[in-house]
Amino acid sequence: MRKSEGNKKKSVFKNLEKIRRALFLLAILLLLSISVAGIFQLKANKEYQQIKETFRIINRAVLDKSFAADLIDYMKKYKYDYTVFENALKSNQMEVVAEQIREFAKHMTSYEQKMLTNRFRSFMWSLASYFFLFAFIYFLFELIYRQVISQASKTYNTIKNTYESLYIDKIPQIEPEVSEEDAILNELVREANLRYDIVQYFRSLPYVETLEDYVKVIGEHVCGFFDAGRFSFALVSGDLAIAESVYFVEKDKVPFLDKGFAQKLDETSLGRIIKEDIKYRIIKDLRTVDSISAKLIVKEGFLSNITVPAVVNNRVIGFLFLSASEPNHFTEEDGKLFYIISLLVSPKLYHALTLQKIIANLGGSFLDLVEYRDNETGNHIKRVAEYSRILAQALKLEPKLVREIYEFSPLHDLGKVGIPDRILLKPGKLDENEWEIMKKHVGIGEMILKNFAQNSQEFISEKALQTAINILADHHEKWDGSGYPRGKKGEEISIEGRIVAIADVFDALTTKRPYKNAFSFEDSVKIIQEQAGKHFDPKLVELFLENLDKIYNIYNELKDVEEETVKIIDSGEAKNQQ
Repeated sequence: MRKSEGNKKKSVFKNLEKIRRALFLLAILLLLSISVAGIFQLKANKEYQQIKETFRIINRAVLDKSFAADLIDYMKKYKYDYTVFENALKSNQMEVVAEQIREFAKHMTSYEQKMLTNRFRSFMWSLASYFFLFAFIYFLFELIYRQVISQASKTYNTIKNTYESLYIDKIPQIEPEVSEEDAILNELVREANLRYDIVQYFRSLPYVETLEDYVKVIGEHVCGFFDAGRFSFALVSGDLAIAESVYFVEKDKVPFLDKGFAQKLDETSLGRIIKEDIKYRIIKDLRTVDSISAKLIVKEGFLSNITVPAVVNNRVIGFLFLSASEPNHFTEEDGKLFYIISLLVSPKLYHALTLQKIIANLGGSFLDLVEYRDNETGNHIKRVAEYSRILAQALKLEPKLVREIYEFSPLHDLGKVGIPDRILLKPGKLDENEWEIMKKHVGIGEMILKNFAQNSQEFISEKALQTAINILADHHEKWDGSGYPRGKKGEEISIEGRIVAIADVFDALTTKRPYKNAFSFEDSVKIIQEQAGKHFDPKLVELFLENLDKIYNIYNELKDVEEETVKIIDSGEAKNQQ
């Protein structure tokens, strides 16, 4: 199933981010502590200068008692009991004054000792604090270094395992998973392995022999994976993009963009995809696109779309379409993944297409032999193929069947390779025994194709040749049951056989044969019209008449050398010559 896309943003190094913030805070604390220490140092220096100044005043008072009164302010400042000193000064008791000066000097000496002791202790504590702080920072940096090196090593090994295992095997996860970074890397590895599983899954899908099988098999899987509702394919044919089969998850869906829908590449954005080598195109809301195809898909109930080119041998052979019922369903990641999937499944598409081409070309090689022996021209083969395609398209058959009828209709008389020359090349009408031998060419042709399918069953199945077999088996059957070899009647006859029957008979009427001259176009049409409901399917005769302009264009463009035409005297006689 398609994995839902999360909006959560993840940091690969969350723990390192926390450490980085812790270091930032420590740096601020260190800066603050240095600043505080500096302030205290300035204050201590100032106080030391003041103590020195106090000792200078004391020394001056000792030498000259007239300056003794200046000490009172200093005694107050340093909390010395100056009452006795002040009274002695007032009563002019110089001996007491001298004694008090000495006591104050002792007080200041003691104060200075305490200050120096406290200063030394503060220095030692600061030194110890700085030591432990720097030791802690070193430890933290060492921890970060080791974690970075460890994570870098794991990342390197993961990347190394990725390119060594890519497309070959799954990428091994980090074991043991000891950190959040390991968990995130393992999550990325799991995402990569999911894509590996997807590649392996679509790579292992079976090869199929028809476009219909291809669309069904691929469509079922890509719709399930991308949670989409519609998958389709358009084949590039010349300057056209032609819609082929469509797969719906809902089985009762009615396709409005149906098989056979064609647009010129240069009139759509598909042409730009080819010219600009665009890997994928996402339309988030098809309602905003002004094109017939987009409107038809919207009518089917789908509002968003991904388109990727089907590329084989550096050539775009078609386009894969994936649609969902809601707008904005597909993401850029979906587009990239669908493109990767297209690279895996496009060869399977090419296989289905080329298999039918190879079979048709093989049949063409058989036809060369028939042509040389039966005095029929290559234009006869081309005309029958073109007439058959016109009728198949008029009947609105699926594109795959139209294509197969066109490619396999030239094989209708393949079995004539087994008919003796004395009968095959006889210039006159065949007798009864000769006619019975001639009719065996149908069974011979069937046997050739079935044997070919049997001998090639490792590569193709009889199903891939079923249209060709139906043409060979049924093109001499008649609507009223009077045909051969099995006397089938009405819709018992395959649609392929009914179509080629009209194309073959009409071309036989309008061309010269060893046993007859060519009938005119108009008279040949009359014979076809008269045989509606007898020899031919009346619905097909009706479509034949509706498309006479196309039939005539083929008749005129691919006409053999000047034919001697005759007017019909007896349509029954003409019928017997067919």
